[in-house]
Amino acid sequence: MKLLILSSNNGEGHNSAAKALMEQAEERGISAIIADTLMFDSPRRSERIKKIHVNSALYNPRIFKTGERIAERMANGPYQSAIYYESAGFADRIAKFCSINGVDTVVATHVFAAEAMSYLRNWGMPFKGYFVATDYCYTTFVSDTCLDAYFVPHRDIVADYEKKAPNRLYIPSGIPVSENKIIKTDKRTARERLGLPQDVPILMMMTGSMGFGNVKELTERLLPMMPRDTAIVALCGTNDELRAELEKKYGGKCRIFATGYTTRVSEYMDAADVLISKPGGLSSTEAAVKEIALVHMSPLPGWEEENVRFFVKHGLSLSGRNAAENAAAAVKLLSSEAEREHMHSCQRQEINKYAARDIIEYITTH
Repeated sequence: MKLLILSSNNGEGHNSAAKALMEQAEERGISAIIADTLMFDSPRRSERIKKIHVNSALYNPRIFKTGERIAERMANGPYQSAIYYESAGFADRIAKFCSINGVDTVVATHVFAAEAMSYLRNWGMPFKGYFVATDYCYTTFVSDTCLDAYFVPHRDIVADYEKKAPNRLYIPSGIPVSENKIIKTDKRTARERLGLPQDVPILMMMTGSMGFGNVKELTERLLPMMPRDTAIVALCGTNDELRAELEKKYGGKCRIFATGYTTRVSEYMDAADVLISKPGGLSSTEAAVKEIALVHMSPLPGWEEENVRFFVKHGLSLSGRNAAENAAAAVKLLSSEAEREHMHSCQRQEINKYAARDIIEYITTH
């Protein structure tokens, strides 16, 4: 088997899921390649779409809502959507890549890739094709596609997929996360390695790789509400402006640790008692796998709202309508070990830590 995993750079969750799958494939001696789907169109378009995604998330979230509505209208038409035909425009380059590299199995962690693969399947290209969803809701445009199987995050989401895109094989596998997120470091050891204080509550804010979220307002709300000895760790990703602002305002005055982009997120999660996080599907899954008490930041319109709705309903997180309510939820979790333990129990029950292993196992045996 030669495996191609098609991801997309307009969301780090797609890439993280792809890397988790590649790890599991390589453990089994399977040759695997990860590629950005839109690079088969053009590097310039890939970068442009990434910038649109980042800038709208940071500065104009209403664009997400408008885009979601447009996408739903396109997907609900009687014929295949414009996105299908847009993806068909670069599908032949994917086919050529597969032919040159001997690829016989393709996995998509983004629906653009699933669209292109389905176009190739419709024109008779013989390969096995799969889609891996990375949010806790139906993925718009799946109805355009025709693949061998669809791996979805949870059994409770299958019915919505079957309603909107029937006559497909849906497998409630969970969202794939890397092995280093499954392994837990002792809290005291993690804090020692990271230079964080021992024997005090630690609240971590994780903004995603791009530094999304209302971290500044959350910090202002949290400080007067928390016990004085509580430490706040803010992982600001590549948002250097946010990190600099936090350091300028609070540096030396409060127990606040602002950190830029880091490859040690797993250790930071092990060091924390409560996490406030952007409600991405992958980052939320990683928190649940780590069994860390979770508060979701106010979501972007669309799939992030669905992620929050799912997690709150299943006891996997708390959330609120604004920064004040999110801060209150975090303080509530910090002050109650029983609340945290109940959430950990729900996380163990509802989230499959070994989704990446199970997906690769299915692909290699069917």
